[in-house]
Amino acid sequence: MTTTLDAKTAAVPLVPFLPEFRPLNTLWEGEGAIYPSEASARWYLRQLREQLAEAEAVALPLGRLMVHPERFAKVARQAAIDGFAKRGHRD
Repeated sequence: MTTTLDAKTAAVPLVPFLPEFRPLNTLWEGEGAIYPSEASARWYLRQLREQLAEAEAVALPLGRLMVHPERFAKVARQAAIDGFAKRGHRD
């Protein structure tokens, strides 16, 4: 038996929502992970919150934090370079 809702949703094409975004854990799990641990990734999220939002590197669809890996890496890379320039480093 087909309901009215089934009939309506069958006619609407499926459009992926934020298809280029990935779950947060991709920052520390799997191939290409840019952080060694969850704690490390979450620390950077707190430190770079404004820059990440401005770069559209994070999204919060339905209460689930998602990241755009390339944009996130770009922000993290720039923060690392800026941190070195501000702090200086003696090697």
